[in-house]
Formats: sequence, structure tokens, C-alpha cells
Amino acid sequence: MKYNVAAFVAVSLLAFTAKAQISIADKIWHNAKVLTVNAKNEVAQAVAIKDGKILSVGSNAEILKLKGKQTEIINLKGKTLSPGFVDGHSHFLGLGQNDLANVAAPPMGKVSSIKQLVDEIVRFAADRKIKKGDWITAYGYDQDQLTDKRHPTKEDLDAAFPDNPVVVAHISGHMLVANSAALKLAGIDASTKDPDGGVIIRKSGSTEPAGLLQEHAQGLVLLQLGKIKPTLQQQLDRVNAQQKLYASHGVTTAQDGFTDKATLDLLKEAAERKQLYLDVVSLASYRILDEVLADTANYQFKRYYDRLKIDGIKLSADGSPQGKTAFFTKPYLTLVPGCAEHCTGMPTISTNIFDEVVLKTFKNNIHLYTHCNGDGAIDLYIAAVKNANQQLGKSSVGRRTVVIHSQFVRQDQLDEYKKLDLLPSFFTNHAFFWGDVHQTNLGNERAFGLSPLRSAINKDIVFTNHTDYPVTPIDQLFLLWSAVNRLSRSGQTIGETEKISPAEALRAITINGAYQYGEEKFKGSIEKGKFADLVVLSDNPLTVDPLKIKDIIVLETFKEGKRIYKKD
Repeated sequence: MKYNVAAFVAVSLLAFTAKAQISIADKIWHNAKVLTVNAKNEVAQAVAIKDGKILSVGSNAEILKLKGKQTEIINLKGKTLSPGFVDGHSHFLGLGQNDLANVAAPPMGKVSSIKQLVDEIVRFAADRKIKKGDWITAYGYDQDQLTDKRHPTKEDLDAAFPDNPVVVAHISGHMLVANSAALKLAGIDASTKDPDGGVIIRKSGSTEPAGLLQEHAQGLVLLQLGKIKPTLQQQLDRVNAQQKLYASHGVTTAQDGFTDKATLDLLKEAAERKQLYLDVVSLASYRILDEVLADTANYQFKRYYDRLKIDGIKLSADGSPQGKTAFFTKPYLTLVPGCAEHCTGMPTISTNIFDEVVLKTFKNNIHLYTHCNGDGAIDLYIAAVKNANQQLGKSSVGRRTVVIHSQFVRQDQLDEYKKLDLLPSFFTNHAFFWGDVHQTNLGNERAFGLSPLRSAINKDIVFTNHTDYPVTPIDQLFLLWSAVNRLSRSGQTIGETEKISPAEALRAITINGAYQYGEEKFKGSIEKGKFADLVVLSDNPLTVDPLKIKDIIVLETFKEGKRIYKKD
């Protein structure tokens, strides 16, 4: 019998080539509930990855065909696999590099009275062995959660700290209380004028400062506090600690939401040292826009360098609704510190600067983000976007211009969002933390309309959802819970008609987050070719009792297939 050697070799080569074309997975997860968050929200059983990217998604049988001798096989035994969470908005290094006393109310802290607040700072100072004359800083007080139902005063702090400058920041980040020593160092007295966009709250019937500084008035004290510089290593340690915190909550893409020059340089240093293992998106402060634009050798927008990307610029148009500095078209219903009548809050930026910055960012094709809580601030933003469109003779459609918080956006303003391609990044945690307070301060109509996710879906508007950490915890499952249930501290539903489904809420913190950053082609869902940014959860948020979503635990977090967190 004669053999056709040429034919035999050809068939062998074809078989070898076919086998070579079957990619062998580096790692396979199977027996899982895989929440793909694809266009159909399909749920699969298994995922294979190779070289940090998703190789295939499907049934156990399909995916296990991709295993080889070196493939790591992980049996999830029915646990849930989700895309890594994409942070819609937070302040990654928002608490700065200072060691801070926690004076927040439950569940973020333990303080429920001004006495407890002072006692906590006293304990903190003793634990840290803080010396006479040294600064003491605290964060997180919330006057509405204190039994005293008022802001602390300088006298409350002076009694315990006559010889130390003390600063206590409000939970919103939009105001602080300083004691007499801190006010003296900042040069604030009865003759000091209110800075533009800020208010020095005075004692009743006089011009003497009471200690409370709102919005830009904070800068008078923070300028002095900022002179205290931690070492570079201490700052890098802080970056690493924040990465661990975010990864423990399943976040694989984090945001530093109002980055000043010093923080931007710190993040750049961490990136160059290859110390970033999360993707960190920076929104540079509009105050350093010209500086960043001029230094193209060191700063470029919309590109990752060693996991750091400057995605755009952030403006801030108003303040905090719970702090009563957010800018509304209708007044607050309760007394507002520093205001006597028709108290609507205030914009924190002039119309001229607003128009100038929006025009400059559009002209330079820079992604623009603006903090707007009240509908008055949103009106200013919409007007500035329309002005830029007119000046440039171009449409804003395609820019994905972001309105951070959009907390009390009106329905007619949502219609403008759709026309102008404005992307709201909502903040549904407000329903729990301040929903009851908003009812008192704003009335039910405005309170129940906060973060109107269902309305946005009905109008076909893409949106994200965020924690605004450190204003509320970075916990993404709690955020998902708040979007689905909208329950307040007292257990009341804050806007029944604005509830959304768990699947819709999950999209807001995964694929929509990727869309916000222009990264939807390579992250935000579990689909072939995308980065293997994955989170293992103790339960399935799409099928568990909606009230128990916040109790789901992040067990493991993976960035491009590499585990960056595992629960002990």
C-alpha cells in the first residue's frame, strides 16, 4: 500500500493549525452566576480569561473546553461574578493626607451630639499625642443628625482646645467649623469680608465670626492648614490605602473628582512608580486648567499612563443641599445660616467664569464635568453649554458632558439633557442619608424627585450613580440598594416613582460608568475582548430580596485577571 506523503503532511499541518487557533485560557471561573451586563443583561455560567482579557463567556461545558494543563480552574459554587464597579464620582484622595478624627453620625461614625463630637476629638488628640499649638482636624459632622440640631460653634471647640487650632469639616465638604485659634491664624475677625462664593457666618446681632465657614470661605483657613506637608512616602502610603479601600468594595476604576495640582502630581508620581493597580481617573480642578493645558509634556487628557488618566476638568457651580448652600430657583423652607429672606442658596462661580471655562473646554475638546445640586445651578450650566455651542457653531452632542449629582434636576431640564447630550451622574445615597432632611428643608415634591433615575430611563438618558466618597461610604452594594429601594433613615420611601430595577442599577455602576469615561469598548461588562475586571459577590443582587442587596459582600476583586482583593 502506497502512502501519499504530501497529503499526509498537509492534513497534519491543518490539524496542528486548527489546534493552535483554539486559545487556551489562563483562568476559568465556572459554576457561577455571571452577570454579563451585556445589551441583553444575559446571565452565563462561566468565564475564561487570557492575558488579562475575557476570552469567552458561556456555559460550563463550553468554557471548560478552553482549559489546558496550566489553566487555573475556579469553582465558584453558585456565587455571583459581576463586572468590576466603575466609580461614577468620588474623591479618591478627598480626605487629603491629614490624619483626621471621625466625627460622622451613624452608620459612618458614632457621633450624635456636639458633646460627643468634642469628646471624640479630645480622644483623637490624646491617642495621637498632639502637642500644644499643633493643628487638629476632624471630618464628617452632620448638624441634622445631632441631637443639638445645630452646627458647632468656635466656643464649643475652644473650651477643650484653647491652645490648638481646630478644624471640623462638614460631611458635605462644603463648609467647616474653626475654633478661635484657627480663625486667628487665618486672619478672620469681625472686619473680614465674605470672599466671593463664600460666607463667614456671624454671631447673631454682630459681625463676629461664629466659627462656621461656608463654601469658598473655607479656603481662608484651609490655606493655613495646607502649609503642613506630610512626607512623600506618607502620601504614597495614603494612595495605597485608598486603593485597598476601593478594591475591597469591588471598584476597579476609581475617580479623583476635583484634583488640585499637588494631588495630580502625587498621583502621577504613584503611577510612574508603578504603584497604581486600579485605574484612577482624575478630574483636574478648573483652577489649574491653563497650567495643565500649557504643560503637554507632562499632562495629556483622555489617555492612561500607568493606570492614571486625566479624563477632564471639573467645575463646581453650587454647594450642598443638606448644608443649604445648593442653588435653587425656589427658596428653602427652613432657616438658612447667613440668610434672612428668599434663601435659595448661591452659585459658587460667576456666570462669566462659567461661560469662559465651558467655552475653553469645548474648544480644546476636553471632557467637562460640573457639580450641580440645585436646579438653579443646573440652569446656569445648561445656559453655559448653549452659549459655547453658539460661540463655536457646533453641537455638544457626542461630548458626553457630565452633570455631577444632578440632585434636584427638573423634568424640563432632563429634556434639555437629552437635546444637549448631558450625562447626569446621580447620587441616590442621598435618599437614605438626607431624604428626611430634604423633606423638611425642600418639601416633598422636590425631595421625592431627587436623583430621578426612572425619569432618566424613560427619557432614554444614559446616567451613572455614585457615592461621592467621602460624603457617603464607597460601598457600591449600598449604592445599588439605595437606587432600588430609595429608603430614608426613618424607613420612608423617597420618591416611589423614581425607583429602578436591580439590573438597571447595576448598569449604572458598570457599563454606564465605562460609557461616561469613553471606555465602554474595553470595560464595564463581561464580554469577549474586554478587560477581565471582575468582582465575586456572596449573592446575586438581581435575584436576592431587594432590601438585602446592601448586605451582599464583596469576596474578591480582580483587575485585568489579577486578584487585587480577597476578603479575609
